[in-house]
Amino acid sequence: MNRNTLYTILTAAVLALLIGPIGVAVFVLGFVHGDSPCVLCWAQRTAMVLVALTGLLIVRYGPRPRYIGMGVLISAFGVYMGLRHSSLHFARDVGQGFSAEILGAHTYTWSLFIFWVCLVMMGAMLLAVKDGEAAGEGPRELRPPGRAALWLFLLAVAANMVQAFASTGPPPFMGQGDPVRFSFNPRNWVWSTEEWRPSPVSLRGRWAIEKPDVALAPADPAGSPLAGVPAMTVSRRAKLALPLNGPVTDLAYDAASDRFLLTTHNGVYLTDGTLGRVIRHTVVDVGYSVDLARFSAAAFLDSRTVLAMAENKSYVVLRESDQADAAANYRYFLESPGAFQEASRSRLTTVRAKMMYVMAAAFDPAASALYTVTVPNAASKRLVVSRFDRRDMTLAEEFSPALAEGGPLAFKDGAGSLDGFYPTAAEFHEGRLYVLSAAYSTLLVIDPVRRTVADARVVPGLSKPSGIAIKGGELLIVTEDGALSWAH
Repeated sequence: MNRNTLYTILTAAVLALLIGPIGVAVFVLGFVHGDSPCVLCWAQRTAMVLVALTGLLIVRYGPRPRYIGMGVLISAFGVYMGLRHSSLHFARDVGQGFSAEILGAHTYTWSLFIFWVCLVMMGAMLLAVKDGEAAGEGPRELRPPGRAALWLFLLAVAANMVQAFASTGPPPFMGQGDPVRFSFNPRNWVWSTEEWRPSPVSLRGRWAIEKPDVALAPADPAGSPLAGVPAMTVSRRAKLALPLNGPVTDLAYDAASDRFLLTTHNGVYLTDGTLGRVIRHTVVDVGYSVDLARFSAAAFLDSRTVLAMAENKSYVVLRESDQADAAANYRYFLESPGAFQEASRSRLTTVRAKMMYVMAAAFDPAASALYTVTVPNAASKRLVVSRFDRRDMTLAEEFSPALAEGGPLAFKDGAGSLDGFYPTAAEFHEGRLYVLSAAYSTLLVIDPVRRTVADARVVPGLSKPSGIAIKGGELLIVTEDGALSWAH
């Protein structure tokens, strides 16, 4: 490419960057409409100014590798900041977002696009420059468009300094996460240090939630926030003697077929009504398509259809089949591909429970609804019950249960929350959601209509319970190591 043509294109690109996103942001959105940048917006705008400066250096001194490389690094930072900012709002409902819209897209998403274009242009420039072409080239005289770009750059930087001082202030003040309207009047300036507050440092940011670990749940009922919870009677105990491929993660029962459903980290097992014989099983390829991680909950959706759910709220629905094509099912299953057909594999989407894992799920056949219950973590400790419509597995309701007024339960002195419970199993029976907590070895009876905990019982002698089922009016509990307990 002719060198003058290259400089002309680059000068036009710098002018477009200064007049467009940088100039419009500060003069039109800022000074005219009072739009102030947040701390993330400032990072993106600063990177745009530096990209424009890099372009001016290339126009003045030639396409030297150090300048192009600096432009690539700054643009890559801008793409990251655009993704980081946009990711905070991508999951919102249609039309929702932050700050002004331009052609239907909010400004922070335009930032992502602009930096991507800058990266493409830097790559094209590298392709256009011949090997060693820039070596030894000295400074060149700026032509009128280049001089115009330089003066416009200085004007844009000065205007941004004015806006930054008014909306951000001098150190130690910095911008706000939700900035106030820009004003030239000092009485309306708000200088804040709120963004200096300490926060955990992690590559995943607020998504760095620790995985569930039942071993961390205190099993001693004496630590429960509830006062005077009566104990259930354990009538007998036994041990599973089934060929499972790992620790038991959940248990469910279907009265119509008199069969139990057991899950392990990636195994699904149907047994007879005595838990003495495996009738049908498979090991699911949990890495295929949707990441199923490790199963933590299971339920019968009907007598021939089961659901296995991972702690990350991804799930797979399996339907029994004696005519399953093992070859076609190879990609879905690691063992027994001819025992089931995969009906669906997807993810549950929550609101209140978004930052929490789940280890308990139950199905209400009368309402055709699936319930999940969260486990606490360092960032969020509240107990959240979520209900999903079976027809489309879409969230229908979420609530944090409270104690029933006038009921048999009360908090101990100094306690007033159910947040310490660690639900690892659930069962729906006769209009009630039965939730077993590994913390305090307590069975909570939840009324989903009134959104309250109607009753509770301590189950003595439990260690890492992972599943419950109700058969013949008796509660059957299984632990990770396959220990069984019958209680009433």
